[in-house]
Amino acid sequence: MGGAMSSNNNNTDDFSSASSASSLALVEGFDDGQVLSLLKSQQVKTLGLSSRAEMEAKVSEIRLPLDLTLVRSDIKNSLRDRNHDDGSYVPLLIRFAWHNAGTYDKDTNTGGPNGSTMRFDEEANDPENAGLGKAMRVLEPIKRKWSFLSYADIWMLAGCVAIEASGGPRVPFSYGRRDFTEEEALQKNSAATGSRCPFGDGRFNPNKSRLPTADRGQDKSAPKGCPMHVLEKPTIDGIRGPFTRMGFTDKETVCLILLGHQYGRCHADVSGYENPWYSFDPAHYNIYEHGLGYLSIYNFGVAQGQHRKRITAQGKRQWEMAFGGGEPFMMLPTDMALWWDPNYQEYVKAYDRDRVQFKRDAVKTFKKLIELGCEDMLTQERC
Repeated sequence: MGGAMSSNNNNTDDFSSASSASSLALVEGFDDGQVLSLLKSQQVKTLGLSSRAEMEAKVSEIRLPLDLTLVRSDIKNSLRDRNHDDGSYVPLLIRFAWHNAGTYDKDTNTGGPNGSTMRFDEEANDPENAGLGKAMRVLEPIKRKWSFLSYADIWMLAGCVAIEASGGPRVPFSYGRRDFTEEEALQKNSAATGSRCPFGDGRFNPNKSRLPTADRGQDKSAPKGCPMHVLEKPTIDGIRGPFTRMGFTDKETVCLILLGHQYGRCHADVSGYENPWYSFDPAHYNIYEHGLGYLSIYNFGVAQGQHRKRITAQGKRQWEMAFGGGEPFMMLPTDMALWWDPNYQEYVKAYDRDRVQFKRDAVKTFKKLIELGCEDMLTQERC
């Protein structure tokens, strides 16, 4: 018994030493402000700490993995603004997370959520990212307060919090993404893109953005009277190409588009498109488990021919369904493509029949999106 007790004590000492070393590894390269923000995030008392050694002694006591409850809470508290759209930054921050992650290329392992390269002008000025500078400004106070986290982590976490805070499912978050320096970004991306930032070759987006464009027009060589998936092949390819490049299946593609486009509205002065996707409640998760909501618009609206094409003042084509005297329900060509393409349409119908499965898949696919290219460096938060 004595030998067994001695062995257990040694194991405990070994574990404690390993845990301390892991905790201290978190603060390598941190300045004192970042160390203090880490301690505060884990509710460690910092009053009276005056030296780096004292701070690191406290860091060694932190239980891993990290609990990000306080960071999540601050992001949640920043979501409401009566002067922004429908009083909420939820749609903006979900779009922001998606646009940061959606540049990933699985073949070159470039782009994606690691690096936070939207800090650089090339990517910030991508026309597909118009309006997202506001999201960076909204999250800047979070970064200043919780400076131990990278911009890349905070930007992705904000998307997760926005989904949950608006009535959607909780997306488990893993931290550990890095912010590239300009030199690191150039080294990472220049061979594939010639830039600090991830760009494409123009096959799927005429702006050479890696993000999907809303409309690539019709196939002018398509025979008269052909099926819509033939006539609209350029736009459908403009969805399937980028999502395949990222490593997503058609099912995951449909899931991500439905998840994101239940939220928010388009702005004529930003994109040339206008009005909300789901005008009844554009600021909340509205793919309700027991029916109705945004997903039902496909069966009740698109399938019944209720959406009418309209050309906006900026020359953009969009589809709208009027309902009463309020704002119309809007769909972009990319939304319509989920019905035009037979394979996409089957997944839309399946998710409409099983909203619970949609919610499960939404968690998995969004988590996959925000971890593209950085899976091996991440640690899941403590729940």
